[in-house]
Amino acid sequence: MPGIDGDHAEFDPMGSFKRGIIGSLSSTLSVEPDEFEVPPSPDLGDLALPVHAEAKRSGDTPDALSRRLADLVASAALDFVERVQPVGGYVNFFLRTESVADAVWSSISKLGEKYGENPSTPSRVIVEHTSANPVHPLHIGAARNAFFGDTLARLLRARHKTVTTHFYVDDTGRQTALAALAYKLLGEPEPSGKPDFYVGSLYVFANAFVELYDAKARLAEAEGDEEVKRVQSEIDEWMGVLAEQSKRDPAMFEALSRAFADLEDPVLALNQLMMEYEEGVGVTVKLVRKLVNHCLEGFKQTLRRANVNHDRFYFESDLLWDGSVELLLEKLRDSPYVKMEGRSLIFDAERAANELGLKELFGIPKTRVIPPLVLTRSDGTTLYTTRDLAYSVVKLSEADYVYNIIGAEQSTPQLQLKVALYSLGYKKIVNQVHVPYEHVELEGERMTSRRGRYIALDSVLDEAFNRSVDEVKRRNKELDDDTVKSIADKVSVAAIRFALISVNANKKISFSWDRVLNFESNSGPYALYTYVRTRSLLAKAGDTSRLQPDFSWLRSQDEHRLTVLIARLPEVVGYAADNLRPEALADYVLKLCDLFNSYYDSTPVLGAPDPALRDARLGLVVMLNRTLSSCFSLLGIVPPERM
Repeated sequence: MPGIDGDHAEFDPMGSFKRGIIGSLSSTLSVEPDEFEVPPSPDLGDLALPVHAEAKRSGDTPDALSRRLADLVASAALDFVERVQPVGGYVNFFLRTESVADAVWSSISKLGEKYGENPSTPSRVIVEHTSANPVHPLHIGAARNAFFGDTLARLLRARHKTVTTHFYVDDTGRQTALAALAYKLLGEPEPSGKPDFYVGSLYVFANAFVELYDAKARLAEAEGDEEVKRVQSEIDEWMGVLAEQSKRDPAMFEALSRAFADLEDPVLALNQLMMEYEEGVGVTVKLVRKLVNHCLEGFKQTLRRANVNHDRFYFESDLLWDGSVELLLEKLRDSPYVKMEGRSLIFDAERAANELGLKELFGIPKTRVIPPLVLTRSDGTTLYTTRDLAYSVVKLSEADYVYNIIGAEQSTPQLQLKVALYSLGYKKIVNQVHVPYEHVELEGERMTSRRGRYIALDSVLDEAFNRSVDEVKRRNKELDDDTVKSIADKVSVAAIRFALISVNANKKISFSWDRVLNFESNSGPYALYTYVRTRSLLAKAGDTSRLQPDFSWLRSQDEHRLTVLIARLPEVVGYAADNLRPEALADYVLKLCDLFNSYYDSTPVLGAPDPALRDARLGLVVMLNRTLSSCFSLLGIVPPERM
């Protein structure tokens, strides 16, 4: 096609049209493809080039410059441009439906299931996501992390990055030690039921017993009615937690009640176990790793069910045992920004950031004060962020870019980490990006893992499955149970993944079942329903493998809009990956579904009045089907064959 760079057209038809236009303007203006915009209305064309900045540089008026550029493009007679329209400082381009459809058809014919990939500069990328503490089942908040990270990794691979996904296993510290202590007291039995739920019960019981012991000790020394009242309130709360948890697992409650009662000092036993694990004492290492691996096996079962996979599980304890943490601490002790306060080692992050100009480098407001980072406790043990410093050094040694999908509440520690490592000369830390996300709120539910009150992802998936079974049965009374369950399994995972991916990570999610499982609009099931609609239509059409559509027959506005939107997939993938915004792809899918359903409800395809028109419309449906399939793959969704 004249004016189009054929090699790039294979992956990105719209990008090639942009380059063709750029070529026609090269004698007058230097333009990059990403300077083009999508007009806010189809009435303003398919591509828009703003010229305000160039007009200011050249001393021209935006209107005059846009008219001059429009004339240049028109005189180039690009065969994919229907017309050019200068409007208020923009040059709007209306593309020929046939040209766009031909380009997409060619791309899909060559790429098949890879349509949507948008190659960029090769680089090695690590995406760390999920990384939940191995002391309880994955909850709905961790699911948002997992689905975001998994989808981002898929998008980056579609940009032809070499991506490795990490799960950072926080197996040191108090939480893991609590569960391990309870496990030890029970004699290290094989878990009953799903292993992460078993470990979760151990953790909640152990935490409650230790907190209760500590509170009772403080009550004995309390002075004054107010302090006595406050501590007694704590005791009552922890007794309530035990009563609540004992109903779920009375046998474990009885066994641990006796075991903790026999301990002379549970707090001392806990601290001893924690210290032994950090020091790598063999018998304790075996105990804790056994427990942690049980929990991780439960995680993997859940994640596999939701189409999430990790390339590597990286244990925090390994950083302690191989000397990585101590080596970094030695460097920090020599830093002018580190001092001893009492017996604790403190890094002055605010001073380092100001003196090294890091607030500007990291895009932080100058008025933001970065609190000091505690590197070691008074007993010499390290904190989570200290160990994360060493982990960051490892990640940056293995990748060009690192994306950490971590809750928004960890923004300060992540910033302290970057400042500390940059101050030590690790300049590559600028390529480590904290991707924050907000919480998921379920209607009427309050979550706290320490007290055993959380909504497990397994429970959410189970509920989604049961509701999907009911809906599929209602719509397809003739289906057998196995088929219904197979469909419901795919629909339920799609519903939850889509619901958690489709909202910007910086916004909290209010989880509503009515919205998540809406088959009619704006949901994963709705997108699947649209896809199944295209499959059904193509099945009725018969063999389309030899279809050679003449797309000049596509003449309606809806056909033009649908064709152009299909052609935008590669640039949407590029935008979503480069800007760390997977929700952009979900939004694109919904727009595609809305447009197709509106078109299909009003336009005959198989019943088109002319065979050539039928083939052209069938070709459009083939391209839509392929596009949706590519989108689902990137979103981690497996569509059913029918609904």
